[in-house]
Amino acid sequence: MGKASRLKAERQQVKVIREPITETHEPPQPQNWPDGHVGVALTGDDQEECIEVTIHGVRHYLHSTTAEELSKMLRSRIDEWNETALAGGAPGV
Repeated sequence: MGKASRLKAERQQVKVIREPITETHEPPQPQNWPDGHVGVALTGDDQEECIEVTIHGVRHYLHSTTAEELSKMLRSRIDEWNETALAGGAPGV
């Protein structure tokens, strides 16, 4: 085996396999609220999707229809949470 082949084999052995992030939680302390927690932007022409949503540093690229459905679902759950919070004497959001 030549030097180039050995080097290639060594590089392949040290490849780092990164697991995808499948779950995030709020940080213990606010970090530049709200910008350090969430962000929304329109994407550039280099992306197929048109909306970029960043949550705790993880970027998600969405089609506008997916973003609209996410918005509806979030609004519904926030309204539901507000009812629960207010009924318990806590302020809503």
